[in-house]
Amino acid sequence: MTDTADSFDSIQNSGISEALETKNTTEALNAGSAQAITKLLDMQKRYDNDLGRAKPSRLRVLSIEGSDPIGGAGTMADMKAFTAQGVFGYAAMTSILAQNTQGVTDIVNVEPSFLLAQLKAVSDDADIDAMKIGMLGTPELVDTVRLWLVALLDDYRTRGKAKPTVVLDPVMYAKSGDSLLTPEAERALATLVPMADIITPNAMELAALDSMGKKTELDNEVSSNKSAGNRPSDDDNATLHAAKTSHTIPQAPRSYEEMERLTKSVAVHFGVVVYAKGGALALCGNKDCTDILAVPNSYGATIRTNKLDNPTLGKSAKPINPADSADRPFKPETSVAITRIEGTAVPTQNVHGTGDTLSSTLAALRPQCGDWVETAKRAKAWMTGAIAAADGLHVGRGHGPVDFTWQHSPTGLSFTEDYWRRSTEIRKRIATMPFLERMLDGTLPLEDFSFYLHQDDIYLTDYTSLLALASSRAADPHERAFFADAASYGLEEGLTFHRQWYREHGFGVERAPMSETTAAYLGHEHRFTDTGSYSALVAVVMPCYWVYSVVGQEMARQVRERRLDLDHHPYGLWIRMYADPGFASRTLEELRICDRLAADATMADYRRMMDAALGSTEHEYRFFNQALTRHHI
Repeated sequence: MTDTADSFDSIQNSGISEALETKNTTEALNAGSAQAITKLLDMQKRYDNDLGRAKPSRLRVLSIEGSDPIGGAGTMADMKAFTAQGVFGYAAMTSILAQNTQGVTDIVNVEPSFLLAQLKAVSDDADIDAMKIGMLGTPELVDTVRLWLVALLDDYRTRGKAKPTVVLDPVMYAKSGDSLLTPEAERALATLVPMADIITPNAMELAALDSMGKKTELDNEVSSNKSAGNRPSDDDNATLHAAKTSHTIPQAPRSYEEMERLTKSVAVHFGVVVYAKGGALALCGNKDCTDILAVPNSYGATIRTNKLDNPTLGKSAKPINPADSADRPFKPETSVAITRIEGTAVPTQNVHGTGDTLSSTLAALRPQCGDWVETAKRAKAWMTGAIAAADGLHVGRGHGPVDFTWQHSPTGLSFTEDYWRRSTEIRKRIATMPFLERMLDGTLPLEDFSFYLHQDDIYLTDYTSLLALASSRAADPHERAFFADAASYGLEEGLTFHRQWYREHGFGVERAPMSETTAAYLGHEHRFTDTGSYSALVAVVMPCYWVYSVVGQEMARQVRERRLDLDHHPYGLWIRMYADPGFASRTLEELRICDRLAADATMADYRRMMDAALGSTEHEYRFFNQALTRHHI
């Protein structure tokens, strides 16, 4: 339930997506093939490691937030967003609001001791895979969360548990521009920022955090001068005092270029991933609604939690300075990867709680995705759909909430991980079947392998037609190009290899009769294909990629261990073909498409995809095995 495949998108970033745009798909896949085997094996290893321990069917995500009785923001929004993304939600409330679609009329902040009691009630009893931290109205509440988080992360690290993803929505300014925190609370909140994995500021909060980061730089510069024995001048002291005590309303960015510059600056200052929301620019009349994601190259280091000698909560607790972390250093020269998460502005006034909903959606999705870019794109797509459906709710007379139920997630696992877990027993049978073992050691009779290849001729002819059909059904141009190339590649590479092997070993190349086993496999594939579902079609052809890739890589590993000579091995060409990095690269792309389609699927569509994939996996076993069992039928 931690990172799905070490980001299928990273394969694309290494050259695939660019080449796909020119429809040179073979070149594109080869561009990523050098790393494909490592990525595929790493993904399978992660999935296998999880098989050995009890694993929940859903991720567990904590909301630390205020309430909203109208149900569109705060804790109520978080719980709905968690459910929509297929995770189970916990909650610790920081404040109780009297609020509706027209505004807030009253607010009561809970006592810090009671917030701590809620947090400990969750963490002392249950595991936390991710958390979203939202409205913290006072410095004391910030201190409470920060010190609890320090202790939690230290405990998880000591016990070897996976670190929970921390998403911080730095609630400081409303969409209207009104300040929601005192200057003291803002400064306290800044100490929590470096402990987060990602922050989600709106435009004004982004500007405010940039200002805070620059003030921290000034503070550090003065402190450094003091340490060097240089007495600060009166001007230095005056400047520092003014910077610390001023609370001017920040100037929000007015263009995406300016927003990108501020996002990068904040990511550098605090050493944290920044997802800057572009909704304010969309509300100003822009037809698009683009968010900015900034990932610093220092991201991923662990915050050192032993900065506090005394974990006791209280007003005397020493704040964590963003510059103090030795593990996530404060370096102005840090490079930052910028990604524009593009979208179309939805013409609606019903955007109540969108900031809360985005941050909780990111928390729910990150453990299901390979990296922050994939996470951000999925969250953006889901949010756009929820906003587009908002007008139909008719909740309140002001700015109504989004529709959390416009789409349902069938599970908190990625499709590929769910499939990997469910197919364990079938894959074990394949891994130990005599047909493959005899192939590897070279004792499989040539007649048996020839029978297998003749059936594979029949299967591949039909299978490649299904790949071509997938290309015709694909709406995404990258997927259309991928499947079109896959169909061509399957016929050219597969059937060419078959004929070469026949000739080298003295067998005829003429078509053999179709076996019952082959007919059953093709019938299974066509039952799902004939439904007209693109997602079912993609799922039903997937195991032919993944099973063969697993078999090829395992055989290649044993070839290395046994120091076998594939040049003189009767099945060396076959082993090389399915252990090839290019084939691994194609497998990864097929798995990425499956995960994308499953993430958008209804419960019924998801079940259909899983039934298709598991059925094909069973048929793969029978297809291999028929070469040895045909004499006994």
